[in-house]
Amino acid sequence: MWGLLPCLPYYDIPKIYFHKLQPSQNNKSGKVFAIIDGRQRLETIWKFIDGDFPLAEDFKYLKDEKIKPGGLTYSDLAKKYPKLKVKFDNISLPIMFIITDDLELIEDMFSRLNEAVPLNAAEKRNAIGGIMAKQITKVSLNKFFKENVNFSNKRYQHKEAAGKILFLIFCLTKGQKKIVDTKKVYLDEFVSSHKNKNEKEVQPIVKEAEIILNEMSKIFIKKDPLLKAQGTFPIYFLLVRDYIAEKKLQKFSRKMLNDFKEKLEKNRAKAEKKIASAEFELLEYDRLPQQGTNDASSITTRLRILKSQLGL
Repeated sequence: MWGLLPCLPYYDIPKIYFHKLQPSQNNKSGKVFAIIDGRQRLETIWKFIDGDFPLAEDFKYLKDEKIKPGGLTYSDLAKKYPKLKVKFDNISLPIMFIITDDLELIEDMFSRLNEAVPLNAAEKRNAIGGIMAKQITKVSLNKFFKENVNFSNKRYQHKEAAGKILFLIFCLTKGQKKIVDTKKVYLDEFVSSHKNKNEKEVQPIVKEAEIILNEMSKIFIKKDPLLKAQGTFPIYFLLVRDYIAEKKLQKFSRKMLNDFKEKLEKNRAKAEKKIASAEFELLEYDRLPQQGTNDASSITTRLRILKSQLGL
C-alpha cells in the first residue's frame, strides 16, 4: 500500500559519514572520528557560524517568506530573528558512523559516495588503496609539504606531487632507468601494480624521497614563492637529487634558483623587445611547460637546462 510523505518547506541535507577511529589504527592524534563524506557541508556551517560570510541576498525562509534573513550573518540573525537562529542551532544533522579497521573499505566508500561529483586524479588514485597509496600519503605529510611548498593542498594536491616524485624515483632506479611521463594513466598503474606489495619492497624509494625532501626543507623557505607552481616542483626535486648524487649539495643554495628565476624574467623582457637578443635556452625552459609539465621530454629538458645554467 502506498503512503504519502509530507512535503516539508526546506531542503534535505544529505547524510554525513564519519569513520569511528579504532585504537588499532595507530591513531596518535587523539581524534575520535574522521570525515568520510560531508566535509564541505560541515566547513560551510562552521564558517557561517564564525561570521566568515552572510546568507545570500536572495535567501528565502520558505516556512515564512515574510521573514527576510537575506544578507544577514549568524550574529545578525541572533539580533534580528532570534527564534530563527535558535531553530538553526537546533537542527539535527543526519550523520552515519562507520566502524571498521578496513581502510580500503573507507576509501571505496568515499569513491562511491562521490560518484556524482567528478573526482580528480589524486582522489581517484587514493581510492585505489594498497601499499603505494599509503606511502604516497605518508610522503605527502612530510615537513616539506607542510611548511615549504606554496601550492594548495586542496583535493589532495600534496598527494599528487608526492605520487609523482615516488614514481620518478621508481622509474629512475627500478623501472626504465630514465625519466618518464608523470601523466595520470602511468601514476594510476604505478599505484595499482603496487597494491599488494609489502612495505619492505617499496621502502627504498620512499626512504630516498624522504631524504631528498628533508634536504629541500633546509634549502627552501616557508611557503616559498619558488614553490608556487606544482609543475616546477618535480624539476627542483630531481635537481636536488642530482646534487646529492654528485656529492655537491653543500655548493647548492636557494639563491642560485632565485637568481635563475630573475635571469628568466630578464630574458623574457629582452625577447619582447628583440627576440634575437634573448638566450634561446632560457626561452626553451619557459616554453616547455606549455608542452605539458607531465611530459617526460619536458621534464628531462628543463632539468638539463637548469643544471647547465647552475653549472652542475
